[in-house]
Amino acid sequence: MELQKETRIVLAPNPDNQLVARIRRVLRLSGYAALSQIRVAVEQRDVRLEGQVPTYFLKQVAQTQVLSLEEVQFVSNNLVVEDGYNNHF
Repeated sequence: MELQKETRIVLAPNPDNQLVARIRRVLRLSGYAALSQIRVAVEQRDVRLEGQVPTYFLKQVAQTQVLSLEEVQFVSNNLVVEDGYNNHF
């Protein structure tokens, strides 16, 4: 019995996927747990951030962390600040 040779397809690493991984790592290592829940999309070095964060401060921190990576060309910060306050006057 003769075994068939396996054909292996080797794909070149996708730079956008590599950048997504780096961004997720930077957000995770920021020290703010909420930033690790952010959804990240990259297309040709343009980054889109989506999801919710508890404060405007963390929205800005996320954007600053992402812009610190030199591969990032542009950030579209679509993060929504959670409305966790009930105002009863």
